[in-house]
Amino acid sequence: MTGTDHIFKDREKISHRFIPPNLPHREEQINSLKSLFFKSLENPSNAHLQVAQIVGEVGSGKTVTSLHFGKMIQLEAEKRGVSLKHIYLNPKVHGSSRITLYRYLVRNAAPEVFSQSLSAEELLTELVSYLQANDTYILITFDEVDYYVKHSKDSIYDLTRLNEISPGRPVGVIGVIFAARSTDFHDKLDRAELSTLGNFPIMFPSYNPEQLHDILQERVKDGFQDGVITSDVLEYIADMASAPPVSGDVRYALSVLFYAGNLALSTGSERITIDIVRNVANATHPSITDEDILNLSKKGRISLLALVRALRDSRSAYSSLRDVRSICGIICEEYGLKPFDDIEEHIQDLADRDIIDIKSLTKIGISGVPTDTLAQYLNGLNDKIKKELKGAKEI
Repeated sequence: MTGTDHIFKDREKISHRFIPPNLPHREEQINSLKSLFFKSLENPSNAHLQVAQIVGEVGSGKTVTSLHFGKMIQLEAEKRGVSLKHIYLNPKVHGSSRITLYRYLVRNAAPEVFSQSLSAEELLTELVSYLQANDTYILITFDEVDYYVKHSKDSIYDLTRLNEISPGRPVGVIGVIFAARSTDFHDKLDRAELSTLGNFPIMFPSYNPEQLHDILQERVKDGFQDGVITSDVLEYIADMASAPPVSGDVRYALSVLFYAGNLALSTGSERITIDIVRNVANATHPSITDEDILNLSKKGRISLLALVRALRDSRSAYSSLRDVRSICGIICEEYGLKPFDDIEEHIQDLADRDIIDIKSLTKIGISGVPTDTLAQYLNGLNDKIKKELKGAKEI
């Protein structure tokens, strides 16, 4: 069979960005969120702010669960005649300072009162006033809070103490869900901040092989043509994605599945085989995903591309900041972009995002990639970043 659709039925259904109608093996976590927040819908005008933490490693389903739950509570609110909106905040995407995050929050929750001239405190005050005046409510998910605490000098305290803006009267924010990879970020919080987060995080354990197989099987039903991929190939991907260093990352499993489909399509294969999956796995690693690259600024992508080239040129696991800075200038010239001097800031941001490792100024590298596949991985990563940089006109 030939043609552009003999492998995929719907590519979006394989993407980790897709929010499926049901989430296998996350029912317990969803029920915990329901028990915490659904009761606010019974009498929202008297509901006070609730704070929750969801904690789990990369690819354990935190983001997709919070977005899925956001849809659920919006639908439930609509059934009860309550005007409620779920707002998703991610400092890696929407800005890592308090002012940029609050601007995004207010623009999406209450655009009528948004103003670029308002301070962070004024934005929250205007938001609360708007929600109270219009009998409107929001639930906030603050994803990657551990990155925010590590990277930003700003506090999360004001989001957990919104009730103090209007003492004695509910503020219209029924809750804030903070999502993190671990509770290590607690060490960077002061006692007052920590006390407002609650004592019992909702834990998201990494997926085991059987759970990953179930999830992949659900995606395959709607994402691939019938017969393109067999259960034994899915089992192979699930086993691979559940073993160290990946250790249960469903995003990695979906990425391998997606690129295996692309490789089968480009080579004219009738189906996705284990050999195709092996070829994809050699050039794919969970340390840097497509999403990571998309979420970077242009300067961040150029800095990462400079490190990739430096590592390829040195044929070593590490490069120096000096070499990265030199190659960064060459890349800017190649793309007709204005050179920038703050590369150290962007290299540090890449480290804060857990994309790269900085052992010293002379030892900067990408962790977790086996040495025997490093060259192939760097070549693939180089192509991905270059693709995202195409068409860039200015920094």
